[in-house]
Amino acid sequence: MTELSASRPSVVVAIIRFVTLFDTVALLFAASLHVAGVRIALGSAVFDEPQIVPAAIVEGVAGFIFLVSAYALFAGRRWARTASVCAHIFAIAGFLLGIVATLSGTSPFNNVYHRVMLPVFLVGIVLLATCHGLD
Repeated sequence: MTELSASRPSVVVAIIRFVTLFDTVALLFAASLHVAGVRIALGSAVFDEPQIVPAAIVEGVAGFIFLVSAYALFAGRRWARTASVCAHIFAIAGFLLGIVATLSGTSPFNNVYHRVMLPVFLVGIVLLATCHGLD
């Protein structure tokens, strides 16, 4: 085994850990915005995100599952891969549902958020499927 191939799993595991932390923060942040809605003046512009309770629930649950997954990944638990796969599958299903629910219209933030995060979740599940460093 070459030095490069020996280090590959650790690099992929580090990327999975980073993406999992990113997903956790992004989901919990979006959930907090959707709990009551938010309107923030940004100079001449306004960030306006409406209250969307179903989105807050799904994002909050997904964020919590990702938090558990992040713990498992950083603590080296045997169930880290299972937790991570479950987190990604739940988030992908939730975001597909969210995209369908917003087809008739949504806020600019929510539109971009769904279309950015879904590919991030898909990359995460591909990395988990190809990484042998979590075994």
